[in-house]
Amino acid sequence: MTGRLALRRRSVSNAATDVSCIVLVVVSLLAGTRAHAQSADAETLFDDGNRLMTEGKFAQACEAFDASNRIEPRAGTLILLGVCREQNQQLASAWSAYKDALARARNPRYRQLAQAKAAALEPRLSYLTVSVSEDKAVGGLTITRNGQPFDSTLWNRALPVDGGGYLIAGQAPGHEEWRTTVHVPVEGAKVSVELPKLEPSSQLPSLPATAPEPSPEPPSAASFLWR
Repeated sequence: MTGRLALRRRSVSNAATDVSCIVLVVVSLLAGTRAHAQSADAETLFDDGNRLMTEGKFAQACEAFDASNRIEPRAGTLILLGVCREQNQQLASAWSAYKDALARARNPRYRQLAQAKAAALEPRLSYLTVSVSEDKAVGGLTITRNGQPFDSTLWNRALPVDGGGYLIAGQAPGHEEWRTTVHVPVEGAKVSVELPKLEPSSQLPSLPATAPEPSPEPPSAASFLWR
């Protein structure tokens, strides 16, 4: 038991050392990325991300890099965000960050690094396809993925996604809502979910409210005089 515990601690220590080395290598390659124009807020978040990632706190580190990039988008921040997402087992998000860095980078070193990281990660991605056949696409059909609208242009396409659970739901006027949850492995999986034929709604349509008939007005005094 002692030997296994020591081995486990050594493995954790080695993993932390590997991440620290990755951060140091990337930061050294990105020397000069943070130009003087970068805001103090973005700079602070960037430094927080570096510190948190070397401490193995990947979720918090990714949030810091993401916030820094929202304040001031930069290729270097995106590359480190990609490294962080990769360490956090969010491979599709990491790949997307590298691709965004590649599109933004002007320095050849940054472009080369972003391109190499994206290319190395692409074969490991998992994909999710939401299939909707023409006979199932009833009028007014909308689909959501984890509660977010899923545009019809993305239907029937294998899209790279992070590993985890995905709630797929379909709705259409006059039909019952359909939903299912699928689990996508972190790496190298191809998962597909097919929208079934939506069942007609069992609820009767509500009738429009009718205005009450006006009560007859009482006869006026003049009408009595003319009788």
